[in-house]
Amino acid sequence: MRIYTIILLLFLTFTSAVWAVEDIYLCPMHPHIEGKEGESCPICGMTLVPKVTEIPTEKSDTPSKMNAADTVFINPTYIQALGVKTDVVTSHEFGKTIKSFGRFVPNTRLEEIITVRENGWIIDLAASAIGDNIKQGDLLFTFYSPNLMSAQSDYLIGNRTQNAEQRLRLYGMDDKAIAEFKKGGTMMKETPFYSPKDGVITKLEARPGMYMKQGSAILTLQDLSKIWVNAEVPLRDVNFLAEGQKATIVQSETGENYKGTIDFIHPVANAMNRTVLVRIVLNNPNGELKPESYADVIFEGSSQTRLAVPQEAVLFGGQGKYVMEVVGDGQFKPTMVETGITSNGLTEITGGLEQGQNIVTSGQFMIDAESNLRGGMASMGMNMDMDANTDMGDMEMENMGEPANPTMKMEGGHAH
Repeated sequence: MRIYTIILLLFLTFTSAVWAVEDIYLCPMHPHIEGKEGESCPICGMTLVPKVTEIPTEKSDTPSKMNAADTVFINPTYIQALGVKTDVVTSHEFGKTIKSFGRFVPNTRLEEIITVRENGWIIDLAASAIGDNIKQGDLLFTFYSPNLMSAQSDYLIGNRTQNAEQRLRLYGMDDKAIAEFKKGGTMMKETPFYSPKDGVITKLEARPGMYMKQGSAILTLQDLSKIWVNAEVPLRDVNFLAEGQKATIVQSETGENYKGTIDFIHPVANAMNRTVLVRIVLNNPNGELKPESYADVIFEGSSQTRLAVPQEAVLFGGQGKYVMEVVGDGQFKPTMVETGITSNGLTEITGGLEQGQNIVTSGQFMIDAESNLRGGMASMGMNMDMDANTDMGDMEMENMGEPANPTMKMEGGHAH
């Protein structure tokens, strides 16, 4: 009885490892659905197509002897029916054109904040509304300050030194106001303040009759002859940009195109949307471009050649990223890869593949599912072998010290 059991276990172990061909009908869209010839997929209604999978052993005549758990063999006759497409790993150019979304903002380098340097009162406000266009030398407001009048008195009394005039400047009087004061020869109860530059009033903090403390801001002048565009560029594309490069700005509302120059690339990324702020400077002599409006930005980034594969060819698993590599006629295996940036439908490969290798770009999910299935089956077969060996060992241990036939007794070295 023991001999028959051993022979049966050896036969099962041998037949489970021999190369097998199995007609399988499955859905091209849902590879986990299997059935018989002529049946349809219950999910999408497609007719099941045949597939032949093979598991090689060391006796296989195939030129590539791979681990059966890692390699999947598909009859070349059915590869096209299953929608499997392959491509060669090669180098591609990254970063030729980068598109982004931007917003027009004021150029803060051309901003001027008008303040008072002594306590006092606003007497008259010539620039009285936000949005007023101001020219250099225009009257902004008049200001009464006891300390400013005291400085004027000291100058008129006779202390006509450079220090007395400098004191007037320190109190906020500009060249035009000092010239009028000298020409009049009397104290100015209402000291005029003039605009130091052309601009538009963007902030107004005072009204006539208001008491203003030392250092208070009266208004803000913004020069809009140059304007900024803040563009949010994805992290993967920032490496292709540099200060001084040109950019094309397309105004969304009008469709007009403008040329600008990258002025600044922010050193810190936006943690919320994983982008980096890139600032472009534009000339705006006629004031056509308005702050807080939006634009499309096109960068002509520097081109870099990198080894890459189609983005959809890269799969993700518990151990990392991998692709399905073609290792022979109808032979496929998963290959772990290291990736870099992804742009324009391509993913950079930094490790795991070399130029010229063939990979699957379409239908790889079906092959990957088959690879996982075969790996599970191989593990199950190994466990069966281990269980069989264990049973045999237990059987032998149980029979050690006893004759095969319990009715037989050994007497004097002879069986009876």
